[in-house]
Amino acid sequence: MHVGINLQARMKNRLIFGTLTIVLFVIASCSREATSWENRIVSPLFKTSLKLGDIDTTHFKSNLIDSSYELMYENLVYRYQMENVRAYDTGISAFFTLKRLKLNDQKITRSVTLGEINPIFKLLNGQTTNVPAQDQSNLSPVDIDASAFFETATLDSGLMDISLSNHLPVKVKLLVFELTNASDNSVVALDSFMDIAVEATVTKQIDLRDKTVTKGLRGTIKRLITEASVGPVLIDASKGVDVELAVRKLRPRHAIAAFPTQTVIDQDEGLPVYMGGAQVKYFKCKRGHIRIHLVSTIEEDMTMFFKIPSAEKDGKVLESIVKLPGATKGNISTKDELFDLTDYVIDFRGKDPNVKDTVNTFHQVLLVTMDSSGRKVEVGLNDSIRIDYRLEGMYPDYAIGYMGQNLNQTGEQVAGFDLFKGLDADMKLKDFKVSLILRNSIGGDGRIRLNKLVGENVFTKNSQALGATVLGQDLFVTSPPFKRDAYTETIIALDSSNSNIRTFIENLPQLLHYNLDIETSPNGNVNNWKDFVFDNSKVEVILKIEAPYSLLFNHLNLRDTQSLSLEKLGDLSRIRGANILIEVENGFPFGAGLKLDLLDAGMGYLTSLDVVGGLNAIEPGITLPNGSPVETVKSNFSIALPREKIWALQQAKFIAIQATLNSDGLMKTMNSVYQLKMNTAIEVDYQVKIGK
Repeated sequence: MHVGINLQARMKNRLIFGTLTIVLFVIASCSREATSWENRIVSPLFKTSLKLGDIDTTHFKSNLIDSSYELMYENLVYRYQMENVRAYDTGISAFFTLKRLKLNDQKITRSVTLGEINPIFKLLNGQTTNVPAQDQSNLSPVDIDASAFFETATLDSGLMDISLSNHLPVKVKLLVFELTNASDNSVVALDSFMDIAVEATVTKQIDLRDKTVTKGLRGTIKRLITEASVGPVLIDASKGVDVELAVRKLRPRHAIAAFPTQTVIDQDEGLPVYMGGAQVKYFKCKRGHIRIHLVSTIEEDMTMFFKIPSAEKDGKVLESIVKLPGATKGNISTKDELFDLTDYVIDFRGKDPNVKDTVNTFHQVLLVTMDSSGRKVEVGLNDSIRIDYRLEGMYPDYAIGYMGQNLNQTGEQVAGFDLFKGLDADMKLKDFKVSLILRNSIGGDGRIRLNKLVGENVFTKNSQALGATVLGQDLFVTSPPFKRDAYTETIIALDSSNSNIRTFIENLPQLLHYNLDIETSPNGNVNNWKDFVFDNSKVEVILKIEAPYSLLFNHLNLRDTQSLSLEKLGDLSRIRGANILIEVENGFPFGAGLKLDLLDAGMGYLTSLDVVGGLNAIEPGITLPNGSPVETVKSNFSIALPREKIWALQQAKFIAIQATLNSDGLMKTMNSVYQLKMNTAIEVDYQVKIGK
């Protein structure tokens, strides 16, 4: 039953009463003893306006002529995305050890003079005389300084050329030469040289594999046989046999040396990348990076030049130079670099697509040099340079190529059907039409077969299978233009001539049970690697409903939540009772029930207010038969809040409002200007103590 109230007048009367009460408080304050008074105060509480659009405007289109709504609803049944098109993490490791490090090719020369061969020639120096044949053994050794080569080196491989040049005035028939390390007399080389003519040179090649060579070498002529001179010859004691030692192609196993600047890692090749079955030629990276980790134990600085010739962004290729400081003795030097590939367009056709056009091949250049300081540093087999190079987390903004022939069979699946949230009773639509839409934004052809579609009403437990000629048939979709968010649509109208669609829809299903097949590129690579996919490309199966929003329904809920500010009422602990005064102006052509819940600061439920009138608390507005509004109708009532619920009012920070519209059993056209306005105030009994 409604309580007739003029809310503004009542608030005015209460304020006058409150003013008189305050005067009495002042008079009473002259008394010595405390006096308790019951004061009644009226204060505004909240205002709200509830509209049809508060349900869900997504599916409604307002008619500009008469403000009526048209329903435009698309329900997604199934979505297929080619999530397998991505560059899966992959990498390579480049490893360098001393075996690949080179020492400089160098030469040194040491002369063994005629005076050193036989001291008697020192006495004959400058004279012309006959020189008899000589046969001498174990001549005095001569020291050879090889520090220009290294301090010491144990060689994994290498060659030494020993060249003997005869500057004696006679022919050398035999010269046996031995080269040893001065430190321990270990033999480096021992060889024989025969028939060396005057001013001629003979060279022997010595394999230094597994040899240890130090900077202090000693050369010894173990035996020397010369022919006699043909007649008198000029004796020059300073001339003799020149010994030239030349080392080349030295690969040390361990060395203390001044290593030259040299390239230690040189890669210029294609790196295969797995693309989940797709054959990609071009790839714009939405996100992803290249991670490079460098580790060195060598006591020389390193320089890494890194380049991806096939990756471009704003017309520039990806390249960088990274410096790695030399390690300190007994320690390692490390460096990590991360190269962001976002927005780079990458050509995956390999190193030279004009020669060999391939797919899924990433061209990269990696060049590492050791930068010589000129210092002599110790390097052994345990020393190394290591580079780990990885592509990580690469997802495409788009990819171009052949995405593969993929067949996806869903089997038995369920999708929600969310038309008219908040409606929980029978409903009928007027003049509606339904379409099955196949929407394709994948850059390739596709085939779809809908094997089954059953709608289930979870409230009535009734299921209705769609009977239609399209079921079990191959439905084809075509490729859209190469543009983000572009798509093509294949639309199949469902009507009484080809289906039982009215029976299917008026069952009001909340769930759709389906079974379908979807196949991409059903005819193979017919587009010659020109298919494409964006990161949001997909094929969607959609059930679309279009209708004037004329319907029958029950219990259509309009909701709102308002904050409460009760501080102006003073000390809430002294409230003894309260009334909520409500004035509702309804423009909907339906009566409505009202539900109010008090909520705490965390939006938690405290209690419900007792609304008088139930489902018919709010009177319907007046409209024409076509649904056009004529006049709003006001409803006024009061809600008593008894003492046992005052605790909830004291804690309340929010109030939840729900107006439930009730159908009159007639088909109604919904109008966008319908609204329900609510103006409220609170009337409280407040205990006040005056005096001492």
